[in-house]
Amino acid sequence: MQEDEDFDIEAQGDEAKPLNRKKLLIFVLPVVIVIGLSAGLFYVFNSSYNNSGGSYSIIKNASSDSKSADDVTVFYDLPEITTVLKSDAGSAKERLRIRLNLELGSVEDTKTVEILTPKITDAVIAHTIELTPREISGSGGLYWLKEELLYRINLITNPIKVSNINFRTFEVENAVNTK
Repeated sequence: MQEDEDFDIEAQGDEAKPLNRKKLLIFVLPVVIVIGLSAGLFYVFNSSYNNSGGSYSIIKNASSDSKSADDVTVFYDLPEITTVLKSDAGSAKERLRIRLNLELGSVEDTKTVEILTPKITDAVIAHTIELTPREISGSGGLYWLKEELLYRINLITNPIKVSNINFRTFEVENAVNTK
């Protein structure tokens, strides 16, 4: 019986040593840093995760005399906008998906438009949710929508002049509730 008690006393003396914090930092910290950097670089350089719009194309206008900054047209792409259209009495709800690009006069204007993109998106949504599918059907309705959006966007971007709006995508589809 005495021997059993001695064995218990020896076991109590050999308690587990606490982890050394320096060793823990030396091994864990670099792993965390590498994972963080690789995830950050992946999201920065992977364009499929970047839906902020912000891309633009520059086209030089044909002019033989001057080489000024006014000889370019910049097409600034806005992100995709999806809204639910106002429904006629008793009809199913329909959804409008549009992607726009704005024609600007200079590359410097893209910085201002990029800052104002949330206001532009809000103005487009606020206008389109009040429309019915009948109002925007056909070429006349599309032309009217284009002119109305151009007017509203020019109010927001003043003093920058948006010379035209181009529809990159314009789809009216039935909204399906999946509840």
